[in-house]
Amino acid sequence: MADCDLCGVAIPTVVPVQVYKPKFALSYPHGMWQGLCEGCLKAAMKAREEQVRSSSCGVAGKCDLCGGIERLHPVTISRPSFSKGADEDTVHLCKRCLDSIKEASKQWESERSESEHEHH
Repeated sequence: MADCDLCGVAIPTVVPVQVYKPKFALSYPHGMWQGLCEGCLKAAMKAREEQVRSSSCGVAGKCDLCGGIERLHPVTISRPSFSKGADEDTVHLCKRCLDSIKEASKQWESERSESEHEHH
């Protein structure tokens, strides 16, 4: 089992996203791998599309995925809750992380479509 790095849900397979973390730039110059569930992946993709369409440059702060101090864009996710089942929450991601998530989503979809063809 693996945990989503945004919402914390434990699932058998997460989508791998390569994230550049400024704090670990010397140790991992090409970035580190983070895992996202498909719900968070879709929410981040939706936020990225909204960010591209809008003229907003975001707000300054610390990215919830990479930890870098950047311009951030809100992403509404669903966190698991023992009392309610799920709570809506907003995380803030930088443009670099949103772009990495887009690339990971493309690759995940292509791998998924290839594996479906292999099984049939």
